[in-house]
Amino acid sequence: MFDLAFPNDAPEDRYSKINASLAIAAFERTLLPNQSPFQEWLKGNENAMSEQSLNSANVFFNQGKCFTCHSGPGLNSRTFHAIGMNDLAGEEINTVVDMATAKGRGGFTQNPDDDFKFKTPQLYNLKDVKFYGHGGSFQTIKDVIEYKNNGIAENNLVPADKLSPNFTGLELTDVQINDLVSFLEIALYDNNLNRFVPDALPTGNCFPNADSDSAADLGCD
Repeated sequence: MFDLAFPNDAPEDRYSKINASLAIAAFERTLLPNQSPFQEWLKGNENAMSEQSLNSANVFFNQGKCFTCHSGPGLNSRTFHAIGMNDLAGEEINTVVDMATAKGRGGFTQNPDDDFKFKTPQLYNLKDVKFYGHGGSFQTIKDVIEYKNNGIAENNLVPADKLSPNFTGLELTDVQINDLVSFLEIALYDNNLNRFVPDALPTGNCFPNADSDSAADLGCD
């Protein structure tokens, strides 16, 4: 399979960690939620979204101002913003990785203008996620929306002058907040990701476990 994927590489360079990483990355880019109701509606299926979902989309693209950061096909962007979320609980800042965690993009670039900024994440298939925010300080989608609606930073280590100008109170009503939750949990949820699950693995083990020990630990047979 490596021979087919990397025919232009010399055999002595072909079976490398770099090419293995490239192959995994190429595979992961195919695992896309692209059949959510909102995506089907954008393709022209007017019946894909209920009236409730259409109302919730209206809040997303209007009063909620979510589109100012979350745009494009993945409802994300290449932009970085500081919105004052907490870091990983109990972590001490004593390594390069810890500093990057605390200072976000600035921890890597060493540019003070990048301090405490984190990349805008995509919004599809978040309903089953158990924690949110770069430090895992939120447990539900509603928690995050309410946090952004209040526009008050929870991390006291982030200076006020570093916060994104987009991080301001939205004055959304409880109904509008619930509409946004509905949009993310229903309209942006592709419930057919099992289409990517392979029928079998070359190893003979069960998916997604690639070894017998993990299969036994997780009860996968």
